[in-house]
Amino acid sequence: MTDVRATYLRFPEWTQHFWTWQTGKALPGQQPLLRHTWASYLAVTLALFLSGLAVSVVSIGVMFPFWYLALLAGWLLTATGERMMVLVIAHQAVHKRFSGQAAADQFWGELVLVLSVQNTFAELREEHFDSHHRRDIFATEADPPAQFLLGLGFRPGRSRAAMWRRAWVVLLSPAFYARGFYDRVRGNFRSGVGRATGFTLWAALWLSLPFWFPHGLLVLIGGFVLPVICFATLSSLLDRLGEHVWLARSPDQGARFYTASVTAARYCGAPVPARSVPVGPRLLAWIRWTALTVCYHLPARLLVVVGDLPNHDYHHRYPSTREWTTAAYARQRDIDNGPEGPAYHEVWGIASAIDNLFRNWENLEGTPADAGPVALSRS
Repeated sequence: MTDVRATYLRFPEWTQHFWTWQTGKALPGQQPLLRHTWASYLAVTLALFLSGLAVSVVSIGVMFPFWYLALLAGWLLTATGERMMVLVIAHQAVHKRFSGQAAADQFWGELVLVLSVQNTFAELREEHFDSHHRRDIFATEADPPAQFLLGLGFRPGRSRAAMWRRAWVVLLSPAFYARGFYDRVRGNFRSGVGRATGFTLWAALWLSLPFWFPHGLLVLIGGFVLPVICFATLSSLLDRLGEHVWLARSPDQGARFYTASVTAARYCGAPVPARSVPVGPRLLAWIRWTALTVCYHLPARLLVVVGDLPNHDYHHRYPSTREWTTAAYARQRDIDNGPEGPAYHEVWGIASAIDNLFRNWENLEGTPADAGPVALSRS
């Protein structure tokens, strides 16, 4: 079996930390080049999000030459920052591992959830920490993310082709995005006074744009609604579909590593063309590899499996770890030292991760507990 990450050693040594970030997988023995503190991670994430909003607003409002290219950059920055705020900062805050101080974690978690128009911190904690991480709930029909997918019409026992068709129907459905937006807004107004006030002020700023800013309605839709609401909702669905092999837990993983059989690392990359390939086919292989990296794997890393998400299996083995900013290196170190629990697994490409769920669900018959997961690739 090809060691995909090892094929990146074809590139110079000084580029390897970039490839570790882009793919999400560290090399054996590799040490982090940079170690973020919680404060620096917060600053970078907020800078991405707010600068993306600014670029989008200015590009639509002014419409200078080639403004649409700037808008694309603004969308990328905004969506990346939004996903990092929710999937890394709020997530670690729920686990009380962001700053390490419970009150500060709740404050920053609540703030980024307001900015990204997400449900409240208390709701996230109940769904994720109190439910998803419980041994008797994880990856079962009682797990909120699994219920979410079942509610969208994904069903075990259907063919892979049918589930991929269902995925496209959901992804292209305006009702899917509208329902998600409605639920998020309703959750904000049903929260406490402080949260509702903060959300109201943030929403009022954007809703006022059509009344005083050039091209204000376009700015509201193109600069905020699309990247913060629509793109984030799309990203969230792709993440959920590939996050775990829902409903297919193996009963023999014990009390500690009960997540291992249905959780794989999700890496963003493909084997680098080998030198041994003849010149003509090698050139075509390099063109294909470059196109896949630039148009598929890199966007997936920036917009779907952001932050420490490629190594989500490590998080579930060690949910209290403080090495969340360097999760790729921590996971690889655990492999180098010989993992305490079962062997790690990995999937390359978010489409492969989603397809892995569909392959497993296609083979599930009767109740979900009747079948175990299809074998994954080992790290």
